[in-house]
Amino acid sequence: MKRSMGLLSVFGVLSLALMSLSFSAYGDDKSLPEVAPVVAKILAMQHQPDGVVFDIETLDENALPRFAPYVSKQIQLIRKKFPDVDIAVVTHGAEEFALQKKEEAKNHKLHDLFNQMVKDEGVSVHVCGAVAGLKQLTQEDFPDFVSFSTSGMAQLNDYKALGYTVVPIRQLNKQQRDELFEHPSKYLK
Repeated sequence: MKRSMGLLSVFGVLSLALMSLSFSAYGDDKSLPEVAPVVAKILAMQHQPDGVVFDIETLDENALPRFAPYVSKQIQLIRKKFPDVDIAVVTHGAEEFALQKKEEAKNHKLHDLFNQMVKDEGVSVHVCGAVAGLKQLTQEDFPDFVSFSTSGMAQLNDYKALGYTVVPIRQLNKQQRDELFEHPSKYLK
């Protein structure tokens, strides 16, 4: 009995070590599973979905560089099974500011990754105009590979209405979303 408990402990430690290694390949956020649960469901489908939209909404202006490699990996997994499926990314929280033109030098890897997704993978990338407006930003403040949507939530709802499967990466609850719009200075530099 003692020996089997010892083996279970060793197995548990090894499993945790392997899991932490696999997470490091997808960015710095250790809370993300190797395969997003909704992506796992998509990969189990027999028929191609109508489309897939990734939903990213945080209160952290520095979150997008952490999530982008993970989203890219999820897109690659989907593309292996369904190479022609339409894919979009909607970023509509404080993290979207990393995609500003003026942030390109600081976030060049992020900009290169999203630009590559748009040009080579045909992925649509959207930012939220309502959130951008909190800093008086317009379409001109974002690179050409970014689509400027009046509302990120409305854009997401449009994709849902078209039958797209939503892959939530991070989402704000109503209270957090209200807090962002009522007290933007707490979250925006």
